[in-house]
Amino acid sequence: MADQTAAGDAVFARCLLTLYLLSPLTVLALRFVSAPYGKLSRPGWGPALPAPLAWFLMESPTLWLPPLVLRRSSPSLLLSSPLAAVPAALFAAHYVHRTLVHPLRLLRLRRAPAPVPVLVASCGFAFNLLNAYLQARSVELHAGRPASPSALARCLAGVALFAWGMRVNIAADKELLRLKEAGGGYKIPRGGWFDLVTCPNYFGEAVEWLGFAVVAWTPAAWAFFLYTCANLGPRARDHRRWYLQKFGGEYPASRKAFVPYIY
Repeated sequence: MADQTAAGDAVFARCLLTLYLLSPLTVLALRFVSAPYGKLSRPGWGPALPAPLAWFLMESPTLWLPPLVLRRSSPSLLLSSPLAAVPAALFAAHYVHRTLVHPLRLLRLRRAPAPVPVLVASCGFAFNLLNAYLQARSVELHAGRPASPSALARCLAGVALFAWGMRVNIAADKELLRLKEAGGGYKIPRGGWFDLVTCPNYFGEAVEWLGFAVVAWTPAAWAFFLYTCANLGPRARDHRRWYLQKFGGEYPASRKAFVPYIY
């Protein structure tokens, strides 16, 4: 049993290091190429999947892998701290929406969204395998921490951040889908957080995972937040550049890409 625990800890440590290293590598890679899906779709990336199926498949490890990781833990371990289950619940809440609800919304569109290259979906699947394992194992490792008053205050603040970010993320996604369904080609989104940033959906998701990291307060959770920014920040920049190229002077020059007033 001790050997198995040591081996599991070694795997976790290597996976955690991998996630931290992915952030600078992702920023570097995205300086030269943008992932070819959504608005940035373009030919030449091999076979593709319908967008609803691609989103479901590549996000699915976040729903089935954590229960497999956590099933080894006794209920008493996970319940030893009143706050132990909160990070897991937040993680599940986001990914139930992203894996099940979002693809269903795409499926109901009269105008099918651009297909997603199998290569992109495979990379997303691999990342979610890594991250779902890390976050679930991290919950298991830190489940016994005491619920101090400072931890409770931090948890409440993190849950509030997460809920607000998820609301911004979903509202922005819905508005983008509404504009797509209206037809007539691409339009400049306006109103709400779209008046401040090109991609409030990405901004909201980053705030979600900031809240998650504040609640969990683990190296794995902070690594996930950093990777979210490393991935979505450059993509928001590329989206802003796309709008400027398409709409020129019509696009509000003061509108930032990712973080209001900053970036």
